[in-house]
Amino acid sequence: MSWHDPARSLEPEADTALRNELRGLLGLPEPEPLRFEAEPTPELIRLADDLRREALRRNHTARRRTSWMLVAAALPFALALGGVGVWGIGQKHKADELASTVAREEAQIHQLAAAQQVQPQAPAAIPSVPVAKGRPAQVLLMGSRPKPKELVIPVQRSAEPNANDTERVKAR
Repeated sequence: MSWHDPARSLEPEADTALRNELRGLLGLPEPEPLRFEAEPTPELIRLADDLRREALRRNHTARRRTSWMLVAAALPFALALGGVGVWGIGQKHKADELASTVAREEAQIHQLAAAQQVQPQAPAAIPSVPVAKGRPAQVLLMGSRPKPKELVIPVQRSAEPNANDTERVKAR
């Protein structure tokens, strides 16, 4: 508290006595009592009350401004955090949909496997019919089955190439 604070007039006598003793120990002069050159008139009292009310109003509005400034400063961070949260929720929904699709397909695969185990299919017997010599071998395409009348015989090639197939590049 400063020495000229008007709230000191309301302080206890023990505090006032302690302050006076401290002032004496420090060697400070006695404060002069406040003297008005004129007696306060009702107009001066009304003006002082108006000034005090205006000071209190400004003090209260200044405190509210700081909280609004804090909210305004935190707003971009809150919006960014909310946007990341919405994006994360969307990604979670996509992952859940994908997981349910994979689970459905796996269930279908297991059902098909179980159905095939219940009804085993006999392997198709390949007849041992000799292949005609004048006929070229038919090329098998992926997914196509050979006709049951024909038999594909693997050809064993020799390890060294024929001399007729090679050409000499450089003469010695």
